[in-house]
Amino acid sequence: KDVNRTDRTNKFYEGQDNPGLILLHDILMTYCMYDFDLGYVQGMSDLLSPLLYVMENEVDAFWCFASYMDQMHQNFEEQMQGMKTQLIQLSTLLRLLDSGFCSYLESQDSGYLYFCFRWLLIRFKREFSFLDILRLWEVMWTELPCKNFHLLLCCAILESEKQQIMEKHYGFNEILKHINELSMKIDVEDVLCKAEAISLQMVKCKELPQAVCEILGLQDSEVTTPDSDNGEDENVGMTSCPTSAFQSNSLPVLAASGARDDNPTEISMSPNVSRVTPA
Repeated sequence: KDVNRTDRTNKFYEGQDNPGLILLHDILMTYCMYDFDLGYVQGMSDLLSPLLYVMENEVDAFWCFASYMDQMHQNFEEQMQGMKTQLIQLSTLLRLLDSGFCSYLESQDSGYLYFCFRWLLIRFKREFSFLDILRLWEVMWTELPCKNFHLLLCCAILESEKQQIMEKHYGFNEILKHINELSMKIDVEDVLCKAEAISLQMVKCKELPQAVCEILGLQDSEVTTPDSDNGEDENVGMTSCPTSAFQSNSLPVLAASGARDDNPTEISMSPNVSRVTPA
């Protein structure tokens, strides 16, 4: 059933008895045997579809998918540890960027950010157009400008929606509905630009919690921590730096050209997964 619903508006998969659709089914069945313990979990067809579209070859698409699933495996395990970890990491980043927004979400029973579940589970596959996903995934796979860049993409989207959510006093149901209705309405270039700006600001800031450095993979490179100094520092786990933009809950966003924007943008900043056999 999942296969028959996957990207049917794309010419590569449209119509009845479509060769692309048959390949999609066959690759997923092969993967079920390849990783028998995991099998097929709802959402995998979304991850495979763009890969098959680009590769246009069953063997190449399968091995690309198997490699991608090595990264995404924990998202689909029964305990869903990968999803739990990512939601905690996203909450950590969002709280650093805008503790006020986090407090508001918590007051509306949305502090666990479950409304971002679909974004993380299948890497925004249902939030952007098919061609935008090809662009977005290619950027994410470079692991640049930082590790876990997809979490900063989440922060960038939430930053764009913060004002409406807070000004209209959205509750739990309204927040979930609003986020779900963003599907196919998000500008991919705008989100990439904002997420990169957040990353650059974090790299330049020397006052980052150690947890944030670890999430973004900065602990051994761009950011200098007190542990690298010979002297003792009472703020263990924090880097020593002058007052940062985070203390005013605002981040100067960089334009696509790399120029600094003098008008900083303020970063205010579950669905059930069933195990079935692809059909």
